[in-house]
Amino acid sequence: MKALLTTAALLACLIAVPQGACAQTRKQIVAGEVAVMHDGISGSFEVREASSGIASTGTGGACLVFSEQSDGRSDCKTDSDCTLDPPFAGGYAYCLRQAGDSAKQGKCWVRPSGNYCLRSPTVPYPLDTKIAFPVAAAGNLEPVSKPLPGWWRVHACLNGKVNSTCGDVANPDKLISDGPPTRIP
Repeated sequence: MKALLTTAALLACLIAVPQGACAQTRKQIVAGEVAVMHDGISGSFEVREASSGIASTGTGGACLVFSEQSDGRSDCKTDSDCTLDPPFAGGYAYCLRQAGDSAKQGKCWVRPSGNYCLRSPTVPYPLDTKIAFPVAAAGNLEPVSKPLPGWWRVHACLNGKVNSTCGDVANPDKLISDGPPTRIP
């Protein structure tokens, strides 16, 4: 039911832009913790209004990312410094930094191929709403079953200007948030 409400809120924002919660105001994205449940793992994030945020309509998204170590794999400065081992072919490697340390060395984390993300590059997310993912085609929560043993965390990104995306490597107009690492046995 909550997924249907979130879908309805997303559609309402699409129709209502630029009014209300969907208007381009200063916002931030906050990555949640990894939720461990009997049938797998899921992640969550929220978009909030914040004077310390960036000008955004509230688009973006989040992915579950993995590492064998609690602080990430190898050292990196950009995503392109990270490699995908054969078991992760089709996934994506991210260079994540500690909060507030954008100038310091990062560590590599990997998003395996498959349904590990929730993205909305054009439709804004509702404000102050915990958004759980990944979701099935019908819009209901679909936890990752049998996750790899190791460390998992939520990597979230908020898009800035109307036509910017989190996937633009050189895009300074995005805001990143990473949740705490969670050990999965």
